[in-house]
Amino acid sequence: MHESNPAGIEPTTFLRRTITGGIYGVVVLAAILIGNNYFALPLLCSAFGIIGTHEFYNLTAPKMNKFARTVGSILAVALPIVTYISLAFVPENPVIGTGGLAGLIGLFYAVAVALLFYICWVALTPTSHAKDAALSFFGAIYLGVPLSFLILIRNMEQGVYLAPMVVISVWAFDSFAYIGGSLFGRHKLAPIISPKKSWEGFVAGLAGAVIIWEILPLITKNKYSFSAALLVGAITSFASLVGDLFESRIKREAKQKDSGTLLPGHGGLLDRLDSTLAVSLVMFLLLSTAGVLLGVVTL
Repeated sequence: MHESNPAGIEPTTFLRRTITGGIYGVVVLAAILIGNNYFALPLLCSAFGIIGTHEFYNLTAPKMNKFARTVGSILAVALPIVTYISLAFVPENPVIGTGGLAGLIGLFYAVAVALLFYICWVALTPTSHAKDAALSFFGAIYLGVPLSFLILIRNMEQGVYLAPMVVISVWAFDSFAYIGGSLFGRHKLAPIISPKKSWEGFVAGLAGAVIIWEILPLITKNKYSFSAALLVGAITSFASLVGDLFESRIKREAKQKDSGTLLPGHGGLLDRLDSTLAVSLVMFLLLSTAGVLLGVVTL
């Protein structure tokens, strides 16, 4: 196990990160709380989709065919919109666990149609490149599906509490991990992929995520146990870490420090969104299948 001295917290960097993170947090939470009203959350997810795919393609395939880049960006924008339209306008019997079966079906069909398009494009167009098509499709799914799942979580029973908790628990994990790792981090967690991450930081982040999920029963009628909160917090923490390491691996292969420069102190949007994408994906699967059993979702 690799050991090193704690990096410490640089005041200017910390202040810049805090200000940027605060503005970002207010925008995201406002959109989540407003939800589908005034198209707030779908619009934010679509905006994140197009910005995120732009950064993803710049990292993975900077010379990608412009058509493939454009199609991928459109797909990333379209998936949250299709999910929202399906929820809003397709009649259905309520399916509480999934946050709206019509939205889930709409998302599935959008992905299936897009996949068929990519297959036909590569098969029938002599100038196409399979690598470009694969990265274009994956980039759109990587951004578009988790962001659509966030919309579905918001649409669940008590989604007005659950969706904010999902993103706040990610931020708590990131913040506690950053502070804990900077002050106490000695044992490297993934020295090859992300040299700055430490086991001490992960434990601090885990504590932060669990604390957030322990707060949920205080503001809702949910009465789930400490062990359930510990489980959900642990799953959130692991998903946050994996999401972060995934993007770190992409940046390392691209020999880039950040995914972009949009957010001062953080880098690009993907640098701030990577963990949220993984957690939204995992939490949707968890809440829609075992949320009632855990007591996090009530009928």
